[in-house]
Amino acid sequence: MKVSSVAQPKLHSVYARSVKAIVAWLTPGRLKVYPTAIAALTFAAWGVSQALGPGLTDVSKTIIGADFAAFYTGGRFFLSGRLDELYDLSAQKDFQASLVAPVIPRGFTAFINPPFTVVLYAPFAWSSYGLGLLLWWGAGLLALALSLYLLHRELRPSSQRSIPRLLGLSFLFYPTLAWFLYGQNTAFTLLLYTLTFVMLRRGRDFTAGLTLGLLLYKPQLAIALSVVLLIKRRWRALLGGALSAGLWLGIGFTLSPAAMWEFVRLAPVLPEFGRAWIIHNWGLNSFFGFSSLLLDGFWRAGANLLTTGLTIAGLITIVAWWWRASWQPDTHNWDFRMAATLAVGLLISPHLFLYDLMLLLLPLGIVWGYYWQGAGDRPLDGGALLAWTAILYVVTFVGNYLTAAQQQLSVILGFPKMAVQLGTLVIAGWAWLIARLAQQRR
Repeated sequence: MKVSSVAQPKLHSVYARSVKAIVAWLTPGRLKVYPTAIAALTFAAWGVSQALGPGLTDVSKTIIGADFAAFYTGGRFFLSGRLDELYDLSAQKDFQASLVAPVIPRGFTAFINPPFTVVLYAPFAWSSYGLGLLLWWGAGLLALALSLYLLHRELRPSSQRSIPRLLGLSFLFYPTLAWFLYGQNTAFTLLLYTLTFVMLRRGRDFTAGLTLGLLLYKPQLAIALSVVLLIKRRWRALLGGALSAGLWLGIGFTLSPAAMWEFVRLAPVLPEFGRAWIIHNWGLNSFFGFSSLLLDGFWRAGANLLTTGLTIAGLITIVAWWWRASWQPDTHNWDFRMAATLAVGLLISPHLFLYDLMLLLLPLGIVWGYYWQGAGDRPLDGGALLAWTAILYVVTFVGNYLTAAQQQLSVILGFPKMAVQLGTLVIAGWAWLIARLAQQRR
């Protein structure tokens, strides 16, 4: 007990000094210049890479908007009546190779979404790949702008920042850039998240459930919110979610029962696609990714056990936050609990790639709505929240490279390939701080 009582104040002192040092370094000038310069240089480097590549590929011969290639494939298979071949990876690979011929592409991006999602991708697959990608980017930007508008209007900050300015600021967060560069669908997921939050906040539970159920194309992203709705007995929201999810299933079986059953057969092995990315050093910012990066190299069963344990711990934490909390939307306590829940809920998702971290814009936006004036000459609270948010910004940008460096170092030292996924720890720490702030009256 003596060790514990002495160590706790020391740890608190180290933590306080670290926060103070980070905040002192984050001068207003640096906060304005560095993120903007980093985002601009990143986008410029991507543009040069695309311009120097042959045809529709970059210098590495990876097709532009690599993940959109999978969505385009699903849409084209639907439009050409080939849904029975939807999960034939050889057919997918041949089709994507034809898009860039005579260039031989570097790999391909497999379509592993549920069959019913092809109705979303079909409008962008009517014409050429290039035009479809441009339309896809445009639709995603509209979805992002609408998410920002809905959140800004709902939280009603007195800030004079316009939606175009907020849109530009969101691209300073590297996962937003990654969403755009990869051609992913994260902007549409963010819109569903935002609609669900706004509708719950307004007391329109059934509508909130309808939007949440539409996430059936990535059902793992709805787990945390579903748990909250269940323990708070928000039955109308759960009914709405069941109806919209059932609608998705009905569309899928109407389009192709064979494709639906093939997807069900394929679903249990989908985590292996995540492990394939781990081999390429990119990793996954989730409990699954954290466990796999740490233990897969020498104890696969242990990695699965750790994933299960962390997931259960995350769910128990969410339950603890809400179990005795009153359901009072449009209050500081409710908003901050919801922001913390959304952040931990992302970690529960097995597949949480870099571009998926763009979904953190919602909890970040919720918190920013209460600190839009900042403190002194610093944004947010000018203290611990600012420091943790800055660390979150940094780790989403360089975390994957740090993961790769750790893996290489472990091999050089003669150990199995392993790394600590810092992104998972930082997101969990940020959520913990937000949950603590939920207790403060405002």
